[in-house]
Amino acid sequence: MASKRLEKPKLPDAKICLWALHQLLCLSLNESDYRSHILLDLYVYTIQFAKNQAFNKEQTSTLFSIVKRLHEACTATSLGNVDGCFHYFLELVLCHSVRRPPFSIDLFNSDQVKLVTDYILDTYFRHFKLYKYVFTRQILLDLTISYPGIPDPQPDVEEEELVIEQEEDPPEEMVASAGELSPPEQPDQELQQYIRTRLTEQVSELKTSLESQLREGEQRLNQRLLSLEALSPSGSQVRSPRGKRK
Repeated sequence: MASKRLEKPKLPDAKICLWALHQLLCLSLNESDYRSHILLDLYVYTIQFAKNQAFNKEQTSTLFSIVKRLHEACTATSLGNVDGCFHYFLELVLCHSVRRPPFSIDLFNSDQVKLVTDYILDTYFRHFKLYKYVFTRQILLDLTISYPGIPDPQPDVEEEELVIEQEEDPPEEMVASAGELSPPEQPDQELQQYIRTRLTEQVSELKTSLESQLREGEQRLNQRLLSLEALSPSGSQVRSPRGKRK
């Protein structure tokens, strides 16, 4: 079976989100559907933030749509894409902060852009890995090892057919000559031991490599989050929000 290369999906182009709130969200209130409850919390607190900042209807609708599209971009793949999602978020904000028809509009002023950026950094990007873990599929590693000179195992279907043929009554000629057949040769013990040793070594090396990659990826993500918290869209340092958010 040919292996398929896993690639990151292309992020959509940033477009104006004004009055996109009218689209249905299709969320359920079932207690067992924890994903819907997480999304409801995300959306409700976004609306509450817009209300606390005295945003008008157009600004509230746009902020809600920006958060929704950011979440869709984050959960579109199981691979790490925090950098791409952050740049996509900045493009969405810029589409609504600079007057340049028909590409962007001046819906948010500079102070509001700073407030929106600080809020998204302090909420969504701070828990970026949690959202990705909950809303994306897990990647399972299918390991297949082949050795030169050793045939690959037959599929299960052929093994089942072989068992069925053996359960059928053999011809009388085969029964008569069964005693003349020599017993099958036993596999070489040294070869079996060699295969077990090599397999153990390769699995150990693969496990060590995966653990190292996971640690490096987590360190890069933590460093990126710290740098994002210290930067505004214009590249200047901003002050971290105080107080504990509910």
